[in-house]
Amino acid sequence: MKRHGPMTESDRSELSRQIERAYAASGNQLGWRLLYSPAHVLDGAKVAFVGLNPGGSARPTDHAEFAMQSGSAYVEEQWGEHPPGRSPLQRQIRALFSGLNVEPKDVLAGNLVPFRSPDWARLRARKNAPRFGIDLWRELLGQVRPKLVIGMGREVTDALATVLDAHDDKRISVGWGNVTGTRAEFATGTLIRLPHLSRFRIMSRSESAPGIKALFGSDWYA
Repeated sequence: MKRHGPMTESDRSELSRQIERAYAASGNQLGWRLLYSPAHVLDGAKVAFVGLNPGGSARPTDHAEFAMQSGSAYVEEQWGEHPPGRSPLQRQIRALFSGLNVEPKDVLAGNLVPFRSPDWARLRARKNAPRFGIDLWRELLGQVRPKLVIGMGREVTDALATVLDAHDDKRISVGWGNVTGTRAEFATGTLIRLPHLSRFRIMSRSESAPGIKALFGSDWYA
């Protein structure tokens, strides 16, 4: 749907219903989750960070589906046995946001595909899920218009490149063997691909610092 001006509560409710219908049709049964940040980011955010889909083998009762009430899931929530905000992935993503000089709660942070699964291979209707994610994020990014969009992993970033019509990828080493990130331009900003930060903990690795700085260019403040 085309919108002019901020997203209203009615708009958010309709978007939530769209996701709920797609989730029900997908056959997945572990719930869904869209944003790791509050809904205010849908009224404007300079940075977007997108992962593939929420993981887990159970449906958490204390995790909001559409958006956080306040704060960031990367800061406020307890993941696994770690204290709130201190799981390895949370720490990596918080280091990323710190380097970009942006508060976690102000990042448009979410999942390309909102449906939870233990891992991507066990997501039901996996073949069609990225298509739904592309449609969903075309609407979200068209509404928010961030200048910097970051995808975690190739599948996510390829989908975002389709949404944004980003091109001319530049591969940049991130100081971890032959692992690279990519930087591409779209009409109003930049799309960055990072490797998955749960496996490649490059944000806290001194050997990766030059590559990270080269990848983000003038957006990097660390």
